[in-house]
Amino acid sequence: MPHLLDGVRELEDLTVLVRAAGHTIGFQELAPDQWGLTPAPGRAALLGRHHGFEWLGFQSLQAARLATTLAGRLARRGRLACLAVLDPASRVVALSVSLDPRPLLLVELDRPSPLASHCLARLRGATADGALGAAVHIASALDADAVGRAFFDRFRTVLAAAMEALPSRMPIADRHAAALLQLTRLLFLHFVQAKGWLDGRPRFLREELDRALAARRPVQRQLMAPLFFGTLNQPWASRTAARRFGRVPFLNGGLFQPHPLEREWPVEWPDELWRRAFDDLFERFHFVATEAGDPQGIAPDMLGRVFEGVMDPDERGASGTFYTPMPIVRALVTDALASYLTRRLRCGDAEAERRLHDPDRETQDALDRVRLLDPAVGSGAFLLGALELLTAASGGAVPARRRVMTTCLHGVDLNPVAVRLAELRLWVAVIEADPATTPESVRPLPNLDGVIRQGDSLTDPCLRTWRPAGPDALVRRIARLQTGLSQARGTEKRRILKALRAAEQELADRALTQALETAAARVADLASAGRSATLFGQPGGLGAAARDALEALRLERRGLWAARRRLRRDGHLPWFHYPSQFADVFAAGGFDIVVGNPPWVRAESLEASRRRQLASRYRWWAPSRRAGFAHQPDLSVAFLERAMELTAPGGTVAMLVPSKLATAQYATRARAELATRTTLRTVADLTDDPRAGFDATTYPMAVVAVREPAPAGHRIRSELATRGGCTVPQGRLGGGPWVLVPDRIARALERLQADHPRLGDHLRCHLGAKTGLNRVFLDPGDALEPELLWWAVRGRDIRPFAAEPARRLLWPHDSAGLPLRSLPPAARAYLARHRAALERRADWSGGPWWSLFRAGPAVAPHRVVWADLSPGLEAVALSAPEVGRMIPLNTCYVAPVGDGRQADCLAAWLNSTWIRVAAMARANRASGGFHRFTASVVAQLPLPREALTNRDLANLGQSGRAGTISQDDLDDACNRLLGLGPDDRAALATKVPARRRHRR
Repeated sequence: MPHLLDGVRELEDLTVLVRAAGHTIGFQELAPDQWGLTPAPGRAALLGRHHGFEWLGFQSLQAARLATTLAGRLARRGRLACLAVLDPASRVVALSVSLDPRPLLLVELDRPSPLASHCLARLRGATADGALGAAVHIASALDADAVGRAFFDRFRTVLAAAMEALPSRMPIADRHAAALLQLTRLLFLHFVQAKGWLDGRPRFLREELDRALAARRPVQRQLMAPLFFGTLNQPWASRTAARRFGRVPFLNGGLFQPHPLEREWPVEWPDELWRRAFDDLFERFHFVATEAGDPQGIAPDMLGRVFEGVMDPDERGASGTFYTPMPIVRALVTDALASYLTRRLRCGDAEAERRLHDPDRETQDALDRVRLLDPAVGSGAFLLGALELLTAASGGAVPARRRVMTTCLHGVDLNPVAVRLAELRLWVAVIEADPATTPESVRPLPNLDGVIRQGDSLTDPCLRTWRPAGPDALVRRIARLQTGLSQARGTEKRRILKALRAAEQELADRALTQALETAAARVADLASAGRSATLFGQPGGLGAAARDALEALRLERRGLWAARRRLRRDGHLPWFHYPSQFADVFAAGGFDIVVGNPPWVRAESLEASRRRQLASRYRWWAPSRRAGFAHQPDLSVAFLERAMELTAPGGTVAMLVPSKLATAQYATRARAELATRTTLRTVADLTDDPRAGFDATTYPMAVVAVREPAPAGHRIRSELATRGGCTVPQGRLGGGPWVLVPDRIARALERLQADHPRLGDHLRCHLGAKTGLNRVFLDPGDALEPELLWWAVRGRDIRPFAAEPARRLLWPHDSAGLPLRSLPPAARAYLARHRAALERRADWSGGPWWSLFRAGPAVAPHRVVWADLSPGLEAVALSAPEVGRMIPLNTCYVAPVGDGRQADCLAAWLNSTWIRVAAMARANRASGGFHRFTASVVAQLPLPREALTNRDLANLGQSGRAGTISQDDLDDACNRLLGLGPDDRAALATKVPARRRHRR
């Protein structure tokens, strides 16, 4: 059963699932288009039955999305079925049951996880009941996350109880970190116990807890402190009273030494809290030391989700921190390592990928020398993924795992909890693979203090370009100390750690001194230039630009002085300094690979001081000229630029970033720099990738770039770590939106853009009206004056040429959009009850407190409206008096025009196939095949000047409103204005969007 799907290549092969469940196979091809999906599945078939329960098989490049969509549709119809969707390109099967539309199980056919294999094995026994019983059994069998979800919920509950029990005088962040520290120690020890290393007793921890409780002595003093600090952190010869625990290994590694928090806050947990941790959490689950153990147990691979699970939702959103699915981690690290090998081995992509998975001696030597960094390490997912690949390339032995961990991998994170959890995951990876069978044969864990560091990767204001001159004596000393630290113990570890920090401080002091000398020389040069006489003997002075540069240099010099004073006084810099903390790496030029999933944080979530600091530090992190937070960069842009700085020339950056970076105006400079100064290996939109099963609504894009200009004719892959998908020439990309489509479609779109003016040259696009308090203005009831009750048009209400509003809107404005000077009695009494909330609205800045915002364009006599979120661009003309009492809200965009004829022309134009495809190419992607058609996207669309007065378009617009329009006639009319040739029309027709229900 672990190899159940090994032979799956075609749709017919999925019948093995039916056989495994004991149901009746009955393969029958079905029409792919009968499900109302666009694009339709490549193939569809009935695989088998059991009473009224069906097995349905499909073939699609979007396996997870199709499984979810169809399961939801069948659930609404009361139809019981299991959906098995095969993606032959990604070699993935997605399985869902109509009882629960979530994609319950994703199986990587070429590398099925032990958990996936176990879930498939549980399909047996589904024949005892009828259709409903079979559906329940199979849904339960395929639910791979049930145990994990229960564990996360209980872990979070116990963590909250522990924080509540700690003294309230402790800052909440310290209480969180202190509680998590103790719980992670216990969690780690349960994995050690699962290996049989705690005196050979399978319930060692529980037995020792009961013994301490029975002795009526404080558990922390009787058990936890002696176990942590007198046993696990001490060689056998150094143990005294702690020998009573029996045969317990010396683990070293840093987890079992007093933490600075414990020294600052010497708080003793109450016995009841220790008892609750065991009774409510650890004793309720079975722990296994390897992923290949009992898949129903808590395995080490769940630790990454623990990190996400124990973070407060507000903290997760503010920090942009989310767990990255391991299939995506593996694919991105594979792509990055293959990129590294192409340069080191001077071979092609295909050869590099082959040698990565089947390495020869030359390949192993190259991989042994790789230096890889995750600058926002989180819980260590990318380091763990790299560890597995690099260890496998070295033969998979435990010594190789330890060597890779301490020499090849580096991580930094601002969050100290993340640093601890990253270390924890790597330590668990060591014990997971350790073949030791007795506590005495367990080697101590490596110290990771030198390679996993706490700090802010983005803050390095004054030394951004400084590098060590080379492997001089100081750099070599730092490298030796870091090597020695990884295996040091006890007092020797403390001695090396102290010496290492001193050496790093000395190197940072050298950097600051050199930077001060350089800044002073530049200040002197500018000042001297200002004092120099002109040809006529008069003082020359400095121009405005030179004066600004001089002031900036003086500010930089003052910052350097202050930083050096603090370094010499306190022993550390006020920021994380990569060239001194990782001196040996930067003496060689920088990291070979920088990889990760940096925080995605919108500008409005950052403090103003942080935004100013980023804008002055990073060239790519610059707001677009348009106002508003919508045009402010995401924090991931700064991380992307920082990654390029930290990478050696010819090194590789591989990161997950928001897919809107391919189109957003604020990323213009970043796109231009990447397109002209790097070799883009992969730019892949992962929104619908079945491997990207994030536990948050995300629209990710993978960017893999080499820090060197692209060779002539270089082409970029649009799929991550696969041979499928199209390639696009890098020469076609620049600072504008990246249109990652096949060449023939790109050429057609380029001709459209080049041959015609833009819509924004003629018209202005606006976001719809905003209430700021929907609960007050939407559906206020029928008791109000009818002249104030208009119709609210939302994005979901828009169809081609039609708006079907379903909710009423209280409209306290006149027909010109101006707020009423006074309200009629019923409306005034109703709104008065909400006056305080109305005056607290973020956009309200005076005037009548009942006003709505952006009311003018929304009530223009003649306007064209489209949804901001839709599968394809769909527009409707709203002209008075027929639809004058409709108000598009801010899930719509509005373009006011001069008269009803122009409105009909523009609506017809935007509903044509050619313009829809052009809009999709520029729009930001959303999940499920949706796109965001913002004002900037539509303003960039081609619009010939005569289009707004064209008689044919006007007549077609009227036919559209009447519901009698032919799409072919509309496309022909638009093409007469665009001048597309047959090849261009055929290319664009392949990208026609689906018609489906709107979300908003």
